[in-house]
Amino acid sequence: MSTALQSSPLPSRAALRSLVEDLVGRTVDLFDADSVPSAPSNVVAVYVTDQLTMTAVAVVDFAGAARIGGALGMLPRGGVDDVIDEGQLSEMLRDNCYEVLNVLAATFNVGGAPHVRLYEMYGPNASLPSDVAQLANLVGSRLDVRLSITGYGDAHVSVVVR
Repeated sequence: MSTALQSSPLPSRAALRSLVEDLVGRTVDLFDADSVPSAPSNVVAVYVTDQLTMTAVAVVDFAGAARIGGALGMLPRGGVDDVIDEGQLSEMLRDNCYEVLNVLAATFNVGGAPHVRLYEMYGPNASLPSDVAQLANLVGSRLDVRLSITGYGDAHVSVVVR
């Protein structure tokens, strides 16, 4: 007799690194980091169960969202750096970052846990619902890392589960 988990477990560091590395086709090193705040300039992904219960969020710093999007799209590093300097994430970089965060949902979907999917991605420069901001800033079940993407630089990522 197996018992179902009430919530999704936090993805492992290895699962997060491998997922990004496989998607962007570049070596990714992972390091411990400070938490990424749910600041307006950052990107916040909201994950829900099939019953639309928010179960997790991922927060990516603005530069990291640009770097992840640029690496996925195989864009020149100089162009990605220009976007970061200008502070405006292009639609293509935003869409590419969304795609990586969408695939990240797979790391929550383990046997016995509720099925999880990406519900919404906010930002940059979008206001967050208060419950999303509250979960993003929760102390507890969270993974705070710096992904160093070969040829693109660092992306700071925080994943928090309820």
